[in-house]
Amino acid sequence: MNKISQFLRFMLKAMCGQYNGIQVFLYPVTLLYWISSASILLPFTTLLSLRMHYLPLTFFGVLLIYVCFMILKIYTFVFPGPRSGHPKLLGEFYDKVIQLHLVLFVTVLVLMVYYILARFLGYFYRIDLPLKQGVMFFFRALTVLLILYYYLKSMWLKPMRDRRYSQKRSTLLALGWANRNPWAALKYTVMMIVVVFAAVKLYLIVIAYFITPVLSGIRHLLGLKLDIELIPISGIGSVLANLFMLAAAFMLSNLLFYPIIVLSQKLNNSMHPMKIKQVPYGQN
Repeated sequence: MNKISQFLRFMLKAMCGQYNGIQVFLYPVTLLYWISSASILLPFTTLLSLRMHYLPLTFFGVLLIYVCFMILKIYTFVFPGPRSGHPKLLGEFYDKVIQLHLVLFVTVLVLMVYYILARFLGYFYRIDLPLKQGVMFFFRALTVLLILYYYLKSMWLKPMRDRRYSQKRSTLLALGWANRNPWAALKYTVMMIVVVFAAVKLYLIVIAYFITPVLSGIRHLLGLKLDIELIPISGIGSVLANLFMLAAAFMLSNLLFYPIIVLSQKLNNSMHPMKIKQVPYGQN
């Protein structure tokens, strides 16, 4: 049972830890590599035409998948090991989840206002705002920024959290150090962002020139369908089924991205300007 729990924790960290998931929102094509191209066109065209009344359900389904993913990501940031071994961190975890929901609630309100404004201007003044493109851009920007925010914050607090300082004290110490060393703090933050984007670019190259040819060769050699198949939209059940398939493709993309994250983490940890030896041990 202990080995099973260790395996589950490893899989959770591999699929949701660090900045994993950002590659899909930066480049949605990384998600489509794992879905059969023949099965994509019909569900999406049907959803945007004949079954448009299922579009809000699809949007909130995608949002629900993202919320669950971010909760799991926060879990990996807060708990360094089994939750039962860190009972004092449970309150911190709940606080972060509540903060996440507040951000998403404000985001939904902003999107609703944008939708109403776009309809109002289009109906009364013939001013056409890019509704679908605007919503998609805003959603992608929000998801990327949230992932970056939690990752950068966790990296800055890592030396203190490794020494068992509380979240509040770790944040104060990190801000105090950044105030005394603004250029070093800015340099490290920018370097982390550069490493993240470089890792995503490397992942795109690995997919295009290694993983895809290997899977294509296995498919032709064994005659197996290794792609995830979407089904035509005919009702709520088919929408939910396709959302599950998209979530599976998302997690598969994260799992294959994980080895590159491990390598980039070694680089980011080595560049951290707040060395472990500079921070004394503390208690929560």
